[in-house]
Amino acid sequence: MARTVWLEDGPELRQHRPAGGSQRHDGYERLDSEILAGRRLYEVADWGNYPPEVARLYGDEAASADPYSLFEPYHGQPLREVGRYIIDDEFDAFLVSLLTGLCWLAAAGVAHRAINPDSVLWDSQRRRVQITDFSRSTLFGVPRTPVTGSPDWIPREQRSRTLYGNVGPRDDVWAAGRLIFFVRNQGEELVNRSQLTDSGLDGLFGGLFGQVFGPPEGRPTASDLLEHGLHRRSPVPPAADGSARLIAGRGRFLEARQRRHHGAVVPRDFNADIDWMGEPGGAAPAPDTSPGTSTAQSAASEGAAGQAGETRAGPGPRADNRTSETGRTRQFPWRRGD
Repeated sequence: MARTVWLEDGPELRQHRPAGGSQRHDGYERLDSEILAGRRLYEVADWGNYPPEVARLYGDEAASADPYSLFEPYHGQPLREVGRYIIDDEFDAFLVSLLTGLCWLAAAGVAHRAINPDSVLWDSQRRRVQITDFSRSTLFGVPRTPVTGSPDWIPREQRSRTLYGNVGPRDDVWAAGRLIFFVRNQGEELVNRSQLTDSGLDGLFGGLFGQVFGPPEGRPTASDLLEHGLHRRSPVPPAADGSARLIAGRGRFLEARQRRHHGAVVPRDFNADIDWMGEPGGAAPAPDTSPGTSTAQSAASEGAAGQAGETRAGPGPRADNRTSETGRTRQFPWRRGD
């Protein structure tokens, strides 16, 4: 559930909260996904270089019984509405921007799992894509779970009847390929492979594009399409460079999540994406973030990386301040001050 809020002497923001009623539990899970994806992008971007190709998390309240996330205003219109008007050199800018956004997500170890003409926006003035809605996102390395929605935008390995394997950097490429075809052909949806020949996309990507629609283990990554297909350099840092920061940020997130979800169990494969990154000499050890771990124990295991992530609270929403467990107004405890 989204609404607009304003901060005192601050910007207009989008606030997302779980819906009420029977969908409340699912809403909590989706909000967790949004918050975790946003925090991980901050960590891998080293805070100062947040990519404009993805929606920007401004702050969140993750620990209370009435949690929310705050996003900076979106830029652009859904491709469902404007995709058919992107032509010529603007189409080239679209390709580079979309693949750059997916490369940033891969660097953060996040699969979006809902790439489609409604979740991806196009800003014609900036000539830039913005990927929004991380409510169905998950982490690389964990077993795949079914994704609901139109089969036009969900690959077979993510559908309930044909589900298999673990999430990885190729999971979003299938839907991204269909989105590229959708824009290239002014809103036409891909029905069969013969349409690819007529579109000229395989030639544009040096023969890589047709592989996008095969099994995930044989697909190119977004980085492959950008660098080897379009011959453009990716501005995204190597994924392994951010693994220590990602572990520290995740530890703080889990503490907040467990305060809200009493008895919550840490997923067994929660650090699988860090293992997947495979730093030289082995992945950094994950902090002990089981429900019985105290804040002090977790902070000790995070070490200097955890200290670097502590932030000054920003201003709270005008009509929605609340009191935290310590009696102080909880605002944005993880966000860096200006």
